[in-house]
Amino acid sequence: MKKRNLNAIYHSPLPVEVVALPPLVPHNPISVAYYVYQLVFVPFLWGFKRRRRLTAYLELYTDSVSSYVSSIAVDSYEDMQELWKAGFFGKGTQSRSDPTWALRTAKRLQEASGETEIVAPEEVTARRRAARKRFKNARALAEQGVLSNPADSEKVEANEEPRRQKPTRVEDLALRDSEGNVRQLEKLQLTFQEAFFLAYALDIIDIYDDRTGDLVTVPYLLGLLMPDWSPDNSFIVNYVVYHHYRSHGWCVRNGVKFGVDYLLYRRGPPFSHAEFGVIVIPLYSNESKNQLMRRDWYWSSGVNRVVGGVKKTMVLCYVKVPDCIDKWHTVEELLKMYEVREVVLRRWIPSRNRD
Repeated sequence: MKKRNLNAIYHSPLPVEVVALPPLVPHNPISVAYYVYQLVFVPFLWGFKRRRRLTAYLELYTDSVSSYVSSIAVDSYEDMQELWKAGFFGKGTQSRSDPTWALRTAKRLQEASGETEIVAPEEVTARRRAARKRFKNARALAEQGVLSNPADSEKVEANEEPRRQKPTRVEDLALRDSEGNVRQLEKLQLTFQEAFFLAYALDIIDIYDDRTGDLVTVPYLLGLLMPDWSPDNSFIVNYVVYHHYRSHGWCVRNGVKFGVDYLLYRRGPPFSHAEFGVIVIPLYSNESKNQLMRRDWYWSSGVNRVVGGVKKTMVLCYVKVPDCIDKWHTVEELLKMYEVREVVLRRWIPSRNRD
């Protein structure tokens, strides 16, 4: 099987188009005129017209008191692919991460009909794990003297049962449309921090109310995500950290799988594992509040052992929370009121960290 060219597939770190400006020679009037033309007229005549905005839909949960945002998702297949391939935003609702449900379903239906041309990323991982399992079985047989070379796993494969063709189920008939294509039933679910970053920082996505179809503006979205306007609201505290690392070029993903708030990748999940696990801790000017948020060493040692067990470095990210905020502040003014401090925490192992 031919190896995928990851650099060609995931060519951009963010879903934005960057146009390089020409070199500027101040004493050359032609260079100055060409620079101004590229800076002003080209984005206006070419860049803005070609820029395609993405679309997401916001679902609200309404009770007798107020409304809360339950989820923000993208349902267009083209938008899902662009958000994942350029920045690794969101998660497929029916996939592990990359929204490949339609691809995997088409692969499964083609296997039922005898056609096997589509290869999903999950299948690449499954094949790699199967090859590793065959090698381990061959190594065990080599230790018993059955095989002379552990790499010779053809005899082990010969003992395996042939893969049977699965029949088409009745439920699978509803997965195809009138033209025979697989229906797109999967959505790309964005975290609140990802959606706000795409809407505010990059300004490339339009979020609509799922019930009314109205466009949700950035100030209104901020009010929905933090209705109490508390300085230590979990959304704004976590968004400050998310915005901080995204602006420094890191690929930020949710880290609940490893007991942390965020995972930091240099390029993204397909290229390498995450290097850092970030835990967000609010820091107050009032010492009594800091005492309530203080974690003991049993907690930090346990989380650090989990993070270190998967070969990641634990980062304690302290967010200095202001005493009060006002809803009339702009988003830029609001972010300037917070301050981020980072502390790297590593386990001290006597056998490895001796002087």
